[in-house]
Amino acid sequence: MRQSNHHLREISIKVPGPFAGISDLGFTTQYRPQDLNQPLRDVPLVIEGPRPPIRRLVELLQLLSDADDSAYSWTDPIMVSDEVVLLAFRDRSLSGRALSDGAPALSEYVLNMVRPVVFPFLHDCAVIAHLRLSEVIEMRVTSDHETVAAMALPLGEIVQSNGDRLLWQVAG
Repeated sequence: MRQSNHHLREISIKVPGPFAGISDLGFTTQYRPQDLNQPLRDVPLVIEGPRPPIRRLVELLQLLSDADDSAYSWTDPIMVSDEVVLLAFRDRSLSGRALSDGAPALSEYVLNMVRPVVFPFLHDCAVIAHLRLSEVIEMRVTSDHETVAAMALPLGEIVQSNGDRLLWQVAG
């Protein structure tokens, strides 16, 4: 019997300057290798930037962990240092589901597996935390230390409505 080798390789996605008005604050997501037939692992986001906007961002990211979406959730943001914050995307598509055919839960699971965490994170930053995002979002996808893709997407392809809070204007 031949053993199948269906697993995801390690992939990183770097997003520099996604927030309007601050070019030196960005984040990286990292997908660790995993078998496709296993529940999705949490996907960490490492957010780095200057001290004042990072502190403001942490307060606003708390709103994401309070939001209730049935398909996924965000962990509480953790300040690792004055300039680094950790947050994780947690798949909840299959947790506690008792659906007769499982179709809706399965489609949410597949969406969570194939849609880069960058997209729900930026969407939730704009829609839930009301943060203003940059008009163009740049991304670099790497695997095995090689660039797989580099792209710049207009904001409208990621989220329809932008937030109105600029990190450097948010009252601390």
